[in-house]
Amino acid sequence: MPLKIKPILLAALSVIIVVVLLIQGNLLNTASADESDNGSTIAGVKVSGLDENEMKEALQQAVNTWVSESIVVSDGEQEVLVDPSQFIFNLESTVEQYQTTVDKPWFAFWESDQVVHLPIQITVPEELINSLTVVSSWDAEATLNSIITQASYLKEHEIAAVQNDMTQIENERIALSIETIPNQAEDISDIVNFLNETVVYPGETFSFITKVGESNANNEAKNFVASLLYDAVLNTEFQIVERHSQEKIPTYLEPGINARVNIQYNEDLQFLNSSTNAVKINASVEGSDLKLEIYSNEKSKEVLVQTHKEEISPRIINRYSEGLAVGQEQLVQEGEKGERVIVTRIISESGNRTEEQISRDYYAPTNRIVLISAQQPEQTGTTDFTGTTDENGKQIENTETPGITNPDVNTDLNGNQNQDSDTQIDLDNNGLPDVPTTDGEEELPEGSYYDKGGNLITP
Repeated sequence: MPLKIKPILLAALSVIIVVVLLIQGNLLNTASADESDNGSTIAGVKVSGLDENEMKEALQQAVNTWVSESIVVSDGEQEVLVDPSQFIFNLESTVEQYQTTVDKPWFAFWESDQVVHLPIQITVPEELINSLTVVSSWDAEATLNSIITQASYLKEHEIAAVQNDMTQIENERIALSIETIPNQAEDISDIVNFLNETVVYPGETFSFITKVGESNANNEAKNFVASLLYDAVLNTEFQIVERHSQEKIPTYLEPGINARVNIQYNEDLQFLNSSTNAVKINASVEGSDLKLEIYSNEKSKEVLVQTHKEEISPRIINRYSEGLAVGQEQLVQEGEKGERVIVTRIISESGNRTEEQISRDYYAPTNRIVLISAQQPEQTGTTDFTGTTDENGKQIENTETPGITNPDVNTDLNGNQNQDSDTQIDLDNNGLPDVPTTDGEEELPEGSYYDKGGNLITP
């Protein structure tokens, strides 16, 4: 009689056979993984099959080798060297994390060992963070993350700095200055190439000499561009660090709104970006004009610039010349008024108002100079004495009228037969001695005087 196997028993037997086959396959796969090059790693160091102490020793050797070379963080133009020995490599906690990751529960004995590639846990000192903030164009946080990633896997020592996102920096124009380029300004385009698209980050001080000092433009061009930049900066909240007046009123802008730079004497134009946003300076030549703009992602403050002017009248300087005929005058230099100018800036934000005096400039007037004939007209009419004269018309003695002072004769008014050298003469009987005058001397206009050079100064 043939043996009959119940269907339910047959099904159970099939399941057991399948399970046994799967377990055998997994055991073979696990052995293959342990013996292959695809085992687990920590910071690139193979740790599969190592116990805890062996892992720590292998990792420490790798770390010692890696920290012997400096890390170079660069953006192609600027770079910062980082000492990797500043990092703290937490090997203990890293090994614990590895063991926790690869361990499997007892009931999952048929599962293959998990292959993992873990980084070393690192603690970063504050000094490293501060060193990255030195370059204001870098995103310090993103750059630091790149450094940590490289260090935790013990990878390359050259790291690309992450630049700040500049896509939003030109959202709003916060200042504008446009002026016609003076004829004397040469190579303006050369300065524009240095200055255009300059980014100034919060807390950064801009220096005109540092930025455009190598330009081939002449002094007139540098002063012109510096003046337009100063005009634009005045209309922001930025702090003016250094500025020098041209001490004369130029043909562009208004008095008080100009700047002078001089590399030889280290006279610079500097300002501090005291806002919380990065700004960009755009400079361009449009026809015969120079256009200078400052952009930011937002304008949170309103700025008003005011100038108070006080005119200074020129003085009149008269100079005498023997070469001019009697009564003739000649204009040597026309006078021009000068000015005293005070520049004030008012900054308003959310109802708060701050007023500050920026500068006090003095522009000297140009004095009016007139050349006057030094020749005197001939004297006509009666004389004030009775006597004789020589062939030149000069008095030589008094014959009738006493009391007339003549420096060429001996006068004896008191009858003592001696010259009256100290006699006080009072011809007009006013009780005061007469002050002698010099022939040909003219009475000066009220308030006028002669300076040390013999020039007649008339207010």
